[in-house]
Amino acid sequence: MKRILLIILIFMLLIPSVSAENVTIKGVTFEIPSHYSGGTSNDNSYVYESGYTFRILVLDNYKNLKFNYGSDMLEGNMINSSQNKIAGHDAVIINGHYKDKNYTTIYLAIGDKIFLICFNDTYVNDDIVKMIESTPPQTMSHEDFVGKLNNALKEYQSDLNNEKERYLSQQNNKPQRNIFLFIWR
Repeated sequence: MKRILLIILIFMLLIPSVSAENVTIKGVTFEIPSHYSGGTSNDNSYVYESGYTFRILVLDNYKNLKFNYGSDMLEGNMINSSQNKIAGHDAVIINGHYKDKNYTTIYLAIGDKIFLICFNDTYVNDDIVKMIESTPPQTMSHEDFVGKLNNALKEYQSDLNNEKERYLSQQNNKPQRNIFLFIWR
């Protein structure tokens, strides 16, 4: 009888350390996997250690969507990307590499918003799938989701091209300095 009580007591002590932390971002509650709990949150994001270790970000601001998705898709640190469904949610999965670490970024539709989930792993593991399963269903159509991402990428590319042209124009319009080198003997 004492052994059974001891086992139950040990089991009850371990349950809180394994349980997930709930974080609400723009009205959507996420059950954060226990190994990413204890991070910093606000109304728009949750970050554990660094953005590449684990983060969740709502992209309801178009500038944030354009910058994050555009830079993830066009930067040289991207390894590959794919469109997929995760727990009934439309998703774009991007595998990348930054400072000797592999990471995965997911852009997915939850309710009528697009969220970014980034974590330090090379694939979408069971903890991430379980977290996504616990979120509200997607209400945004597949066409709207893909359209918003495609528009953000096009505008990001256009902004980059405009910035490059502006830089080149400034370089071409700078007065040329003539440098004379005199050598005395």
